Amino acid sequence: MSDSTTRIAAVMSRKTFLRGVGAFGAAALASKVGLFSGAAWAQEQPEGQSGGILAYNLTGDPPNFDPLSATSSTVMCVIGPCYNGLVRFDPQSPQSIIGDLAPTWDISEDGKSYTFHLVQNAKFHDGKPMTSADVQYTFDTIRNPPEGTVSSRKKLLAEVTSIGAPDDYTVVFNLGRPSPSFLTSMASCWMLVMPKHILEVKGHMKEDIVGTGPFKLQQISQGVSYELVKNPDYFVPNRPYLDGITAYVIPDSGTTWNYLQNGQLQIMISIQGQDAGSFKSGGNVEVLEQPSTSFIGINFNTKAAPFDDVRVRQALSVGVDRNAALNVTYNGQGQLGGIAVPGQWALPDDQLTTVPGYGPDGAANIEEAKRLLAEAGFPDGFDVKVLVRKNPLFEPVGVFLKDQWAKLGVNATIDIQENAAYAEAISSKNYSVSASGASYALEDPDSVFGDDSFCGVNECSAVIEDLFAKQAVEMDPAKRLALVNQLELELAKEYSIYVMYWRNRFMGITTNVRGMKLHPNIDQNLRMDQVWLDA
Repeated sequence: MSDSTTRIAAVMSRKTFLRGVGAFGAAALASKVGLFSGAAWAQEQPEGQSGGILAYNLTGDPPNFDPLSATSSTVMCVIGPCYNGLVRFDPQSPQSIIGDLAPTWDISEDGKSYTFHLVQNAKFHDGKPMTSADVQYTFDTIRNPPEGTVSSRKKLLAEVTSIGAPDDYTVVFNLGRPSPSFLTSMASCWMLVMPKHILEVKGHMKEDIVGTGPFKLQQISQGVSYELVKNPDYFVPNRPYLDGITAYVIPDSGTTWNYLQNGQLQIMISIQGQDAGSFKSGGNVEVLEQPSTSFIGINFNTKAAPFDDVRVRQALSVGVDRNAALNVTYNGQGQLGGIAVPGQWALPDDQLTTVPGYGPDGAANIEEAKRLLAEAGFPDGFDVKVLVRKNPLFEPVGVFLKDQWAKLGVNATIDIQENAAYAEAISSKNYSVSASGASYALEDPDSVFGDDSFCGVNECSAVIEDLFAKQAVEMDPAKRLALVNQLELELAKEYSIYVMYWRNRFMGITTNVRGMKLHPNIDQNLRMDQVWLDA
Protein backbone atom coordinates (compact mmCIF):
# COMPACT_ATOMS: atom_id res chain seq x y z
CA MET A 1 0.00 0.00 0.00
CA SER A 2 1.29 3.46 -0.91
CA ASP A 3 2.08 5.96 1.85
CA SER A 4 -0.40 8.32 0.20
CA THR A 5 -3.45 6.17 0.91
CA THR A 6 -5.40 5.00 3.91
CA ARG A 7 -7.29 1.74 3.87
CA ILE A 8 -10.68 1.69 5.55
CA ALA A 9 -12.07 -1.78 6.04
CA ALA A 10 -15.48 -3.07 7.02
CA VAL A 11 -17.10 -0.43 9.26
CA MET A 12 -16.90 3.29 9.94
CA SER A 13 -19.27 5.96 11.19
CA ARG A 14 -20.29 8.40 8.46
CA LYS A 15 -20.15 11.25 11.00
CA THR A 16 -16.64 10.19 12.00
CA PHE A 17 -15.67 10.12 8.33
CA LEU A 18 -17.05 13.59 7.62
CA ARG A 19 -15.48 15.12 10.70
CA GLY A 20 -12.21 13.27 10.15
CA VAL A 21 -11.71 14.28 6.56
CA GLY A 22 -12.94 17.81 7.14
CA ALA A 23 -10.69 18.48 10.10
CA PHE A 24 -7.61 16.36 9.44
CA GLY A 25 -7.51 14.97 5.89
CA ALA A 26 -7.63 11.30 4.95
CA ALA A 27 -4.22 10.42 6.40
CA ALA A 28 -5.20 11.62 9.87
CA LEU A 29 -8.48 9.73 9.49
CA ALA A 30 -6.63 6.43 9.83
CA SER A 31 -5.52 7.20 13.36
CA LYS A 32 -8.91 8.71 14.19
CA VAL A 33 -11.03 5.67 13.26
CA GLY A 34 -8.38 2.96 13.46
CA LEU A 35 -8.03 0.03 11.08
CA PHE A 36 -10.55 -2.80 10.99
CA SER A 37 -9.29 -6.27 10.14
CA GLY A 38 -11.02 -9.01 8.19
CA ALA A 39 -13.92 -8.75 5.74
CA ALA A 40 -16.84 -8.33 8.08
CA TRP A 41 -19.81 -6.78 6.26
CA ALA A 42 -21.71 -5.65 9.36
CA GLN A 43 -21.75 -5.64 13.13
CA GLU A 44 -21.68 -9.12 14.60
CA GLN A 45 -25.19 -10.48 15.00
CA PRO A 46 -26.48 -13.68 16.62
CA GLU A 47 -26.70 -16.51 14.13
CA GLY A 48 -30.23 -16.76 12.75
CA GLN A 49 -32.46 -19.62 11.73
CA SER A 50 -32.65 -20.55 8.08
CA GLY A 51 -35.91 -21.05 6.22
CA GLY A 52 -39.30 -19.45 5.82
CA ILE A 53 -40.94 -16.95 3.50
CA LEU A 54 -41.16 -13.34 4.66
CA ALA A 55 -44.32 -11.52 3.58
CA TYR A 56 -44.76 -7.76 3.51
CA ASN A 57 -46.98 -5.22 1.77
CA LEU A 58 -46.81 -2.84 -1.15
CA THR A 59 -49.34 -0.01 -1.41
CA GLY A 60 -49.33 -0.43 -5.20
CA ASP A 61 -47.41 -1.86 -8.12
CA PRO A 62 -44.00 -0.30 -8.73
CA PRO A 63 -43.98 1.82 -11.91
CA ASN A 64 -40.78 0.06 -13.05
CA PHE A 65 -37.66 -1.63 -11.63
CA ASP A 66 -35.01 0.89 -12.65
CA PRO A 67 -32.37 1.83 -10.03
CA LEU A 68 -31.22 4.64 -12.34
CA SER A 69 -34.41 6.67 -12.66
CA ALA A 70 -36.74 5.42 -9.92
CA THR A 71 -37.30 7.24 -6.64
CA SER A 72 -40.34 5.41 -5.22
CA SER A 73 -40.25 3.17 -2.17
CA THR A 74 -42.50 0.70 -3.97
CA VAL A 75 -39.62 0.12 -6.40
CA MET A 76 -37.06 -0.33 -3.63
CA CYS A 77 -39.33 -2.77 -1.77
CA VAL A 78 -39.05 -5.10 -4.76
CA ILE A 79 -35.50 -4.51 -6.02
CA GLY A 80 -33.77 -3.78 -2.70
CA PRO A 81 -33.25 -7.46 -1.80
CA CYS A 82 -31.93 -8.21 -5.31
CA TYR A 83 -28.96 -5.83 -5.65
CA ASN A 84 -25.79 -4.67 -3.90
CA GLY A 85 -23.80 -1.47 -3.86
CA LEU A 86 -20.11 -0.97 -3.22
CA VAL A 87 -20.81 0.14 0.34
CA ARG A 88 -23.98 0.43 2.40
CA PHE A 89 -25.31 1.61 5.73
CA ASP A 90 -25.14 -1.05 8.40
CA PRO A 91 -28.60 -2.68 8.76
CA GLN A 92 -28.19 -2.67 12.54
CA SER A 93 -26.44 0.71 12.90
CA PRO A 94 -27.85 3.32 10.48
CA GLN A 95 -25.05 5.83 11.10
CA SER A 96 -22.27 3.43 10.10
CA ILE A 97 -20.99 2.71 6.59
CA ILE A 98 -19.91 -0.86 5.90
CA GLY A 99 -18.54 -2.79 2.95
CA ASP A 100 -20.83 -4.47 0.45
CA LEU A 101 -19.41 -5.53 -2.92
CA ALA A 102 -16.29 -3.70 -1.76
CA PRO A 103 -15.27 -4.98 1.70
CA THR A 104 -12.33 -2.55 1.78
CA TRP A 105 -11.40 0.72 0.15
CA ASP A 106 -8.47 3.14 0.12
CA ILE A 107 -8.67 6.94 0.29
CA SER A 108 -5.79 8.99 -1.03
CA GLU A 109 -4.20 11.50 1.31
CA ASP A 110 -5.60 14.44 -0.66
CA GLY A 111 -9.13 12.94 -0.52
CA LYS A 112 -9.43 12.97 -4.31
CA SER A 113 -9.11 9.24 -5.05
CA TYR A 114 -11.15 6.31 -3.71
CA THR A 115 -9.99 2.79 -4.60
CA PHE A 116 -12.56 0.07 -3.95
CA HIS A 117 -11.45 -3.58 -3.68
CA LEU A 118 -14.22 -5.90 -4.86
CA VAL A 119 -15.22 -9.37 -3.73
CA GLN A 120 -14.20 -11.99 -6.27
CA ASN A 121 -17.10 -14.40 -5.96
CA ALA A 122 -20.16 -12.28 -6.78
CA LYS A 123 -22.38 -13.28 -9.71
CA PHE A 124 -25.36 -11.63 -11.31
CA HIS A 125 -28.59 -13.58 -11.16
CA ASP A 126 -28.17 -14.67 -14.79
CA GLY A 127 -24.91 -16.38 -13.84
CA LYS A 128 -22.43 -13.85 -15.24
CA PRO A 129 -19.62 -12.81 -12.87
CA MET A 130 -19.65 -9.30 -11.45
CA THR A 131 -16.39 -7.45 -12.16
CA SER A 132 -14.96 -3.95 -12.12
CA ALA A 133 -16.28 -3.44 -15.67
CA ASP A 134 -19.86 -3.63 -14.33
CA VAL A 135 -19.07 -1.17 -11.52
CA GLN A 136 -17.34 1.25 -13.87
CA TYR A 137 -20.15 1.15 -16.42
CA THR A 138 -22.86 1.51 -13.75
CA PHE A 139 -21.41 4.63 -12.15
CA ASP A 140 -20.33 6.19 -15.43
CA THR A 141 -23.95 5.84 -16.51
CA ILE A 142 -25.23 7.38 -13.27
CA ARG A 143 -22.91 10.39 -13.50
CA ASN A 144 -23.03 10.85 -17.27
CA PRO A 145 -26.17 9.16 -18.65
CA PRO A 146 -26.41 8.72 -22.43
CA GLU A 147 -29.17 10.49 -24.30
CA GLY A 148 -32.54 8.96 -23.45
CA THR A 149 -31.38 7.59 -20.07
CA VAL A 150 -32.68 9.26 -16.92
CA SER A 151 -30.33 9.34 -13.93
CA SER A 152 -32.05 10.63 -10.79
CA ARG A 153 -28.80 10.70 -8.79
CA LYS A 154 -26.46 12.30 -11.30
CA LYS A 155 -25.71 15.26 -9.03
CA LEU A 156 -24.47 13.00 -6.24
CA LEU A 157 -21.47 12.10 -8.41
CA ALA A 158 -20.84 15.60 -9.75
CA GLU A 159 -17.33 15.72 -8.32
CA VAL A 160 -16.26 12.45 -9.98
CA THR A 161 -14.04 13.23 -12.99
CA SER A 162 -13.22 9.66 -14.03
CA ILE A 163 -13.61 6.04 -13.00
CA GLY A 164 -10.90 3.48 -13.68
CA ALA A 165 -10.78 -0.31 -13.55
CA PRO A 166 -7.10 -1.33 -13.36
CA ASP A 167 -8.03 -4.99 -12.92
CA ASP A 168 -11.16 -7.13 -12.65
CA TYR A 169 -11.59 -6.51 -8.93
CA THR A 170 -10.38 -2.95 -8.39
CA VAL A 171 -12.26 0.28 -9.16
CA VAL A 172 -10.83 3.77 -8.75
CA PHE A 173 -13.02 6.88 -8.47
CA ASN A 174 -11.13 10.11 -9.17
CA LEU A 175 -12.59 13.38 -7.89
CA GLY A 176 -11.84 16.88 -9.09
CA ARG A 177 -11.89 18.09 -5.52
CA PRO A 178 -12.33 16.41 -2.13
CA SER A 179 -16.01 15.83 -1.36
CA PRO A 180 -17.36 15.62 2.20
CA SER A 181 -20.32 13.57 0.98
CA PHE A 182 -18.84 11.14 -1.52
CA LEU A 183 -18.78 8.03 0.67
CA THR A 184 -22.19 8.69 2.20
CA SER A 185 -23.62 9.21 -1.29
CA MET A 186 -22.11 5.90 -2.40
CA ALA A 187 -23.81 4.19 0.55
CA SER A 188 -27.25 5.27 -0.66
CA CYS A 189 -29.58 2.35 -1.28
CA TRP A 190 -30.02 3.54 -4.88
CA MET A 191 -26.31 3.35 -5.75
CA LEU A 192 -26.65 -0.23 -6.95
CA VAL A 193 -24.28 -2.09 -9.24
CA MET A 194 -26.04 -3.15 -12.44
CA PRO A 195 -24.95 -5.63 -15.13
CA LYS A 196 -23.08 -3.93 -17.95
CA HIS A 197 -24.22 -6.53 -20.49
CA ILE A 198 -27.86 -5.47 -19.98
CA LEU A 199 -27.46 -1.80 -19.14
CA GLU A 200 -25.33 -0.94 -22.18
CA VAL A 201 -27.89 -2.54 -24.52
CA LYS A 202 -31.10 -1.14 -23.01
CA GLY A 203 -29.90 2.02 -21.28
CA HIS A 204 -32.03 1.23 -18.23
CA MET A 205 -33.25 -1.62 -16.00
CA LYS A 206 -36.95 -0.77 -16.07
CA GLU A 207 -38.06 -4.27 -17.08
CA ASP A 208 -35.26 -6.39 -15.59
CA ILE A 209 -34.21 -7.28 -12.06
CA VAL A 210 -30.73 -8.76 -12.47
CA GLY A 211 -28.51 -7.97 -9.52
CA THR A 212 -26.01 -9.75 -7.30
CA GLY A 213 -28.22 -9.59 -4.20
CA PRO A 214 -29.35 -12.24 -1.71
CA PHE A 215 -32.70 -12.75 -3.47
CA LYS A 216 -33.72 -13.26 -7.09
CA LEU A 217 -36.98 -12.45 -8.84
CA GLN A 218 -39.10 -15.56 -9.25
CA GLN A 219 -42.57 -14.42 -10.30
CA ILE A 220 -44.66 -11.30 -10.85
CA SER A 221 -48.45 -11.28 -10.58
CA GLN A 222 -49.34 -7.71 -11.52
CA GLY A 223 -51.63 -6.15 -8.95
CA VAL A 224 -51.24 -9.14 -6.64
CA SER A 225 -47.68 -10.02 -5.61
CA TYR A 226 -43.95 -10.02 -6.35
CA GLU A 227 -42.13 -13.21 -5.36
CA LEU A 228 -38.41 -13.38 -4.64
CA VAL A 229 -36.42 -16.55 -3.97
CA LYS A 230 -33.15 -17.13 -2.10
CA ASN A 231 -30.02 -16.71 -4.23
CA PRO A 232 -27.98 -19.91 -3.69
CA ASP A 233 -24.88 -18.25 -5.17
CA TYR A 234 -24.87 -15.20 -2.90
CA PHE A 235 -21.31 -14.08 -2.19
CA VAL A 236 -21.78 -13.60 1.58
CA PRO A 237 -21.36 -16.93 3.41
CA ASN A 238 -24.51 -18.33 5.09
CA ARG A 239 -26.77 -15.52 3.86
CA PRO A 240 -29.60 -14.93 3.42
CA TYR A 241 -31.48 -16.83 6.10
CA LEU A 242 -34.89 -16.63 4.42
CA ASP A 243 -35.94 -18.99 1.63
CA GLY A 244 -37.81 -16.17 -0.04
CA ILE A 245 -39.84 -12.97 0.14
CA THR A 246 -43.34 -12.22 -1.13
CA ALA A 247 -44.45 -8.60 -1.43
CA TYR A 248 -48.26 -8.38 -1.68
CA VAL A 249 -50.02 -5.43 -3.31
CA ILE A 250 -52.54 -4.24 -0.69
CA PRO A 251 -53.67 -0.63 -1.24
CA ASP A 252 -55.86 -0.44 1.88
CA SER A 253 -53.99 0.15 5.14
CA GLY A 254 -56.72 -1.30 7.34
CA THR A 255 -56.62 -4.56 5.41
CA THR A 256 -52.82 -4.59 5.64
CA TRP A 257 -52.98 -4.11 9.41
CA ASN A 258 -55.47 -6.97 9.77
CA TYR A 259 -53.21 -9.27 7.72
CA LEU A 260 -50.29 -8.32 9.96
CA GLN A 261 -52.25 -9.06 13.12
CA ASN A 262 -53.39 -12.48 11.92
CA GLY A 263 -49.91 -13.43 10.73
CA GLN A 264 -50.50 -13.44 6.98
CA LEU A 265 -47.91 -10.66 6.78
CA GLN A 266 -44.80 -10.36 8.93
CA ILE A 267 -44.01 -6.72 8.08
CA MET A 268 -46.16 -3.69 7.35
CA ILE A 269 -43.49 -1.64 5.62
CA SER A 270 -44.88 1.77 6.53
CA ILE A 271 -47.74 2.80 8.80
CA GLN A 272 -48.55 6.25 7.54
CA GLY A 273 -51.14 8.93 6.92
CA GLN A 274 -53.99 9.01 9.40
CA ASP A 275 -52.96 5.58 10.73
CA ALA A 276 -49.67 6.96 12.08
CA GLY A 277 -49.70 6.75 15.85
CA SER A 278 -53.06 4.96 15.95
CA PHE A 279 -51.86 1.44 15.07
CA LYS A 280 -50.09 0.34 18.25
CA SER A 281 -48.03 -2.55 19.56
CA GLY A 282 -49.95 -5.44 21.07
CA GLY A 283 -50.42 -9.19 20.82
CA ASN A 284 -48.08 -10.57 18.17
CA VAL A 285 -47.33 -7.18 16.61
CA GLU A 286 -44.69 -4.60 17.50
CA VAL A 287 -44.79 -1.09 16.05
CA LEU A 288 -41.38 0.51 15.52
CA GLU A 289 -41.04 4.31 15.41
CA GLN A 290 -38.23 6.57 14.18
CA PRO A 291 -37.88 10.24 13.14
CA SER A 292 -37.50 10.15 9.39
CA THR A 293 -35.91 11.90 6.43
CA SER A 294 -39.35 12.25 4.80
CA PHE A 295 -41.54 15.31 4.40
CA ILE A 296 -45.10 16.01 3.27
CA GLY A 297 -45.73 19.10 1.19
CA ILE A 298 -46.81 20.70 -2.06
CA ASN A 299 -45.01 20.36 -5.38
CA PHE A 300 -45.72 23.13 -7.92
CA ASN A 301 -45.09 22.83 -11.64
CA THR A 302 -43.34 26.17 -12.12
CA LYS A 303 -43.89 26.13 -15.89
CA ALA A 304 -47.64 25.59 -15.69
CA ALA A 305 -49.79 28.71 -15.33
CA PRO A 306 -50.64 30.15 -12.91
CA PHE A 307 -47.80 28.55 -10.93
CA ASP A 308 -45.17 30.13 -13.16
CA ASP A 309 -45.82 33.18 -10.95
CA VAL A 310 -44.02 32.92 -7.61
CA ARG A 311 -46.75 35.04 -5.99
CA VAL A 312 -49.32 32.33 -6.70
CA ARG A 313 -47.05 29.61 -5.34
CA GLN A 314 -46.40 31.69 -2.25
CA ALA A 315 -50.11 32.40 -1.78
CA LEU A 316 -51.09 28.73 -1.84
CA SER A 317 -48.26 28.01 0.59
CA VAL A 318 -48.86 30.72 3.19
CA GLY A 319 -52.59 29.98 3.00
CA VAL A 320 -52.03 26.52 4.52
CA ASP A 321 -52.17 25.83 8.25
CA ARG A 322 -49.16 23.55 8.76
CA ASN A 323 -50.11 22.54 12.29
CA ALA A 324 -53.53 21.48 11.06
CA ALA A 325 -51.89 19.60 8.18
CA LEU A 326 -49.75 17.61 10.61
CA ASN A 327 -52.61 16.90 12.99
CA VAL A 328 -55.29 16.10 10.40
CA THR A 329 -53.28 14.12 7.86
CA TYR A 330 -50.68 12.45 10.11
CA ASN A 331 -52.18 12.43 13.62
CA GLY A 332 -49.59 14.92 14.84
CA GLN A 333 -46.78 12.36 14.47
CA GLY A 334 -44.01 14.58 13.19
CA GLN A 335 -42.64 18.11 13.35
CA LEU A 336 -42.71 21.38 11.45
CA GLY A 337 -39.57 22.38 9.63
CA GLY A 338 -38.01 23.78 6.50
CA ILE A 339 -36.53 22.17 3.41
CA ALA A 340 -33.50 20.56 5.07
CA VAL A 341 -34.03 17.42 7.15
CA PRO A 342 -34.44 18.51 10.79
CA GLY A 343 -31.11 18.15 12.55
CA GLN A 344 -27.55 19.33 12.08
CA TRP A 345 -28.04 20.85 8.60
CA ALA A 346 -31.39 22.56 9.15
CA LEU A 347 -31.79 26.31 8.84
CA PRO A 348 -31.99 27.92 12.32
CA ASP A 349 -35.51 28.97 13.32
CA ASP A 350 -34.61 32.65 13.48
CA GLN A 351 -33.73 32.52 9.77
CA LEU A 352 -36.42 30.08 8.62
CA THR A 353 -39.23 32.11 10.19
CA THR A 354 -38.29 35.13 8.07
CA VAL A 355 -39.69 33.27 5.05
CA PRO A 356 -43.47 33.78 4.75
CA GLY A 357 -45.31 30.53 5.40
CA TYR A 358 -42.66 29.16 7.74
CA GLY A 359 -43.72 31.06 10.86
CA PRO A 360 -43.18 29.45 14.27
CA ASP A 361 -46.88 28.90 14.94
CA GLY A 362 -47.52 27.18 11.61
CA ALA A 363 -50.78 29.10 11.18
CA ALA A 364 -52.22 30.05 7.82
CA ASN A 365 -52.12 33.68 6.76
CA ILE A 366 -55.29 33.83 4.69
CA GLU A 367 -55.31 37.59 4.26
CA GLU A 368 -51.75 37.64 2.95
CA ALA A 369 -52.56 34.74 0.62
CA LYS A 370 -55.58 36.60 -0.80
CA ARG A 371 -53.51 39.76 -1.22
CA LEU A 372 -50.89 37.86 -3.20
CA LEU A 373 -53.53 36.21 -5.40
CA ALA A 374 -55.15 39.56 -6.14
CA GLU A 375 -51.76 41.08 -6.96
CA ALA A 376 -51.11 38.19 -9.35
CA GLY A 377 -54.45 38.81 -11.08
CA PHE A 378 -56.63 36.24 -9.30
CA PRO A 379 -58.77 38.21 -6.80
CA ASP A 380 -61.52 35.61 -7.09
CA GLY A 381 -59.22 32.58 -7.10
CA PHE A 382 -59.11 29.97 -9.86
CA ASP A 383 -59.77 26.30 -10.61
CA VAL A 384 -56.96 23.78 -10.32
CA LYS A 385 -56.47 20.02 -10.57
CA VAL A 386 -54.34 18.52 -7.76
CA LEU A 387 -52.38 15.39 -8.68
CA VAL A 388 -52.40 12.84 -5.85
CA ARG A 389 -50.78 9.41 -5.75
CA LYS A 390 -53.18 6.62 -4.77
CA ASN A 391 -51.75 5.93 -1.34
CA PRO A 392 -53.06 6.25 2.23
CA LEU A 393 -50.22 8.68 2.91
CA PHE A 394 -51.11 11.20 0.21
CA GLU A 395 -54.86 10.95 -0.33
CA PRO A 396 -55.72 12.69 2.99
CA VAL A 397 -53.23 15.43 2.08
CA GLY A 398 -55.08 16.10 -1.18
CA VAL A 399 -58.39 16.39 0.66
CA PHE A 400 -56.82 18.70 3.25
CA LEU A 401 -55.36 21.04 0.63
CA LYS A 402 -58.69 21.22 -1.20
CA ASP A 403 -60.32 22.40 2.03
CA GLN A 404 -57.54 24.89 2.86
CA TRP A 405 -57.45 26.46 -0.59
CA ALA A 406 -61.23 26.82 -0.74
CA LYS A 407 -60.81 29.52 1.92
CA LEU A 408 -58.75 31.47 -0.62
CA GLY A 409 -61.32 31.10 -3.39
CA VAL A 410 -59.26 28.36 -5.11
CA ASN A 411 -61.45 25.49 -6.33
CA ALA A 412 -59.34 22.31 -6.29
CA THR A 413 -60.28 19.02 -7.96
CA ILE A 414 -58.41 15.96 -6.70
CA ASP A 415 -56.91 13.74 -9.39
CA ILE A 416 -55.93 10.40 -7.78
CA GLN A 417 -53.58 8.23 -9.87
CA GLU A 418 -51.98 4.81 -9.43
CA ASN A 419 -48.19 4.69 -8.94
CA ALA A 420 -47.26 4.24 -12.60
CA ALA A 421 -49.60 6.97 -13.88
CA TYR A 422 -48.52 9.32 -11.11
CA ALA A 423 -44.83 8.74 -11.86
CA GLU A 424 -45.43 9.34 -15.57
CA ALA A 425 -47.31 12.59 -14.90
CA ILE A 426 -44.50 13.87 -12.69
CA SER A 427 -41.68 12.88 -15.05
CA SER A 428 -43.46 14.31 -18.11
CA LYS A 429 -44.43 17.48 -16.18
CA ASN A 430 -48.06 16.81 -17.04
CA TYR A 431 -49.51 18.34 -13.88
CA SER A 432 -50.04 21.73 -12.27
CA VAL A 433 -49.62 20.96 -8.59
CA SER A 434 -49.37 17.78 -6.54
CA ALA A 435 -49.99 16.82 -2.94
CA SER A 436 -46.58 15.36 -2.52
CA GLY A 437 -43.62 14.50 -0.37
CA ALA A 438 -40.15 13.05 -0.55
CA SER A 439 -37.93 10.65 1.34
CA TYR A 440 -34.21 11.25 1.25
CA ALA A 441 -31.77 8.38 1.45
CA LEU A 442 -29.48 10.59 3.51
CA GLU A 443 -29.77 13.75 5.58
CA ASP A 444 -26.61 15.04 3.94
CA PRO A 445 -27.13 18.25 1.92
CA ASP A 446 -25.87 16.68 -1.32
CA SER A 447 -28.67 14.11 -1.12
CA VAL A 448 -31.38 16.60 -0.15
CA PHE A 449 -30.51 19.60 -2.31
CA GLY A 450 -29.25 17.52 -5.19
CA ASP A 451 -32.90 16.81 -5.99
CA ASP A 452 -33.71 19.05 -8.96
CA SER A 453 -37.41 19.13 -8.02
CA PHE A 454 -36.66 21.89 -5.50
CA CYS A 455 -36.47 24.27 -8.45
CA GLY A 456 -39.63 22.91 -10.04
CA VAL A 457 -39.36 22.06 -13.73
CA ASN A 458 -37.18 25.09 -14.35
CA GLU A 459 -33.43 25.02 -13.92
CA CYS A 460 -32.30 26.34 -10.56
CA SER A 461 -31.12 29.93 -10.50
CA ALA A 462 -27.43 30.68 -10.88
CA VAL A 463 -27.33 31.69 -7.20
CA ILE A 464 -28.77 28.36 -6.08
CA GLU A 465 -26.53 26.32 -8.40
CA ASP A 466 -23.47 28.23 -7.16
CA LEU A 467 -24.33 27.66 -3.50
CA PHE A 468 -24.94 23.96 -4.11
CA ALA A 469 -21.62 23.57 -5.91
CA LYS A 470 -19.71 25.42 -3.17
CA GLN A 471 -21.19 23.45 -0.27
CA ALA A 472 -20.56 20.15 -2.08
CA VAL A 473 -16.78 20.64 -1.89
CA GLU A 474 -16.43 22.66 1.31
CA MET A 475 -14.50 20.46 3.75
CA ASP A 476 -14.75 22.79 6.75
CA PRO A 477 -17.98 21.74 8.57
CA ALA A 478 -18.79 25.23 9.89
CA LYS A 479 -18.27 26.90 6.52
CA ARG A 480 -20.28 24.20 4.78
CA LEU A 481 -23.16 24.66 7.23
CA ALA A 482 -23.25 28.39 6.50
CA LEU A 483 -23.47 27.68 2.76
CA VAL A 484 -26.17 25.04 3.27
CA ASN A 485 -28.22 27.45 5.38
CA GLN A 486 -27.96 30.11 2.68
CA LEU A 487 -28.93 27.54 0.04
CA GLU A 488 -32.01 26.45 2.00
CA LEU A 489 -33.08 30.06 2.47
CA GLU A 490 -32.89 30.73 -1.28
CA LEU A 491 -34.80 27.55 -2.14
CA ALA A 492 -37.53 28.27 0.42
CA LYS A 493 -38.17 31.64 -1.25
CA GLU A 494 -38.76 29.91 -4.60
CA TYR A 495 -41.84 28.03 -3.26
CA SER A 496 -41.36 25.37 -5.93
CA ILE A 497 -41.78 22.88 -3.12
CA TYR A 498 -43.47 23.87 0.13
CA VAL A 499 -42.70 21.65 3.11
CA MET A 500 -45.65 21.37 5.48
CA TYR A 501 -44.08 18.94 7.96
CA TRP A 502 -41.53 16.18 8.48
CA ARG A 503 -43.16 12.91 9.44
CA ASN A 504 -42.13 10.22 11.87
CA ARG A 505 -41.78 6.75 10.38
CA PHE A 506 -43.64 3.72 11.68
CA MET A 507 -43.26 0.05 10.78
CA GLY A 508 -45.27 -2.91 12.03
CA ILE A 509 -43.58 -6.29 12.47
CA THR A 510 -44.71 -9.56 13.98
CA THR A 511 -42.81 -10.67 17.07
CA ASN A 512 -41.19 -13.61 15.28
CA VAL A 513 -39.21 -11.33 12.93
CA ARG A 514 -35.55 -11.02 13.88
CA GLY A 515 -32.76 -8.84 12.53
CA MET A 516 -34.99 -6.02 11.24
CA LYS A 517 -34.23 -2.46 12.33
CA LEU A 518 -36.18 0.61 11.27
CA HIS A 519 -33.97 3.25 9.62
CA PRO A 520 -34.90 6.94 9.26
CA ASN A 521 -35.48 6.07 5.60
CA ILE A 522 -36.80 2.52 5.31
CA ASP A 523 -35.50 2.27 1.74
CA GLN A 524 -32.01 2.13 3.23
CA ASN A 525 -32.66 -1.21 4.93
CA LEU A 526 -34.58 -3.45 2.53
CA ARG A 527 -31.81 -5.89 1.63
CA MET A 528 -33.31 -8.42 4.08
CA ASP A 529 -30.11 -10.49 4.11
CA GLN A 530 -29.90 -10.42 7.91
CA VAL A 531 -33.62 -10.90 8.59
CA TRP A 532 -34.88 -14.27 9.82
CA LEU A 533 -38.04 -15.80 11.25
CA ASP A 534 -38.02 -17.31 14.73
CA ALA A 535 -39.97 -20.54 14.63
